[in-house]
Amino acid sequence: MDKPIKTNRVGKYLKEKRDKADLSLREASKLAGVSHTHIMEIEEGKKSPTFDKVMNILQAYRADAQEFLRETGYLPVNVEPAPLGKMRRIPIISSVMAGKWGEASDAFQPGDADQWTESDVKGPHVFALRVKGDSMAPEFNEGDIVVVSPHSRAASGDYVVVKNDEEEVTLKQFKKYGTKRILHPLNPKYQDIELSDKKQYRIVGRIMEKHKRY
Repeated sequence: MDKPIKTNRVGKYLKEKRDKADLSLREASKLAGVSHTHIMEIEEGKKSPTFDKVMNILQAYRADAQEFLRETGYLPVNVEPAPLGKMRRIPIISSVMAGKWGEASDAFQPGDADQWTESDVKGPHVFALRVKGDSMAPEFNEGDIVVVSPHSRAASGDYVVVKNDEEEVTLKQFKKYGTKRILHPLNPKYQDIELSDKKQYRIVGRIMEKHKRY
């Protein structure tokens, strides 16, 4: 479990970054997945947020995490901060577009998506989807955002985005048992789907990252 950050400089720093990003508390809450009242209490020094929550907020503000560590003086005890990959904007697209995007020839351009997230996942045509439904609960819940690589080969146990012959797109766990290939929902209410030679399901891409909604 993460230990709360205990520094009175954190709230001031985050307030400055939110103002610089020109975000209201509710806008910041929606982007970071943290309640607006919690963000306000952090800014006022009434709450000590966990490190993970601060990282979510910094990502929403497009603020540099290394700068945050330097400016606030916070470092986890006995932990060397890992080098951060270069973040880039990833489009959050519709499920219909997801079914076709692996076949596209050009990368997304500004304006091709209404919503964007940030990730250090590398490769061409990387996109993001917002999870709908409960077939993959409790690992993936409604509203979570998943980052998908259409060019990363799926191995047994990986989470994948798949499309059926009716152009419907869904998220499942890919499993192999000998020559048998299965799309497995984590929620026991739903049944496994066996992939056949008829190719009624096609793997669109592999899940590389999840942005959890709080």
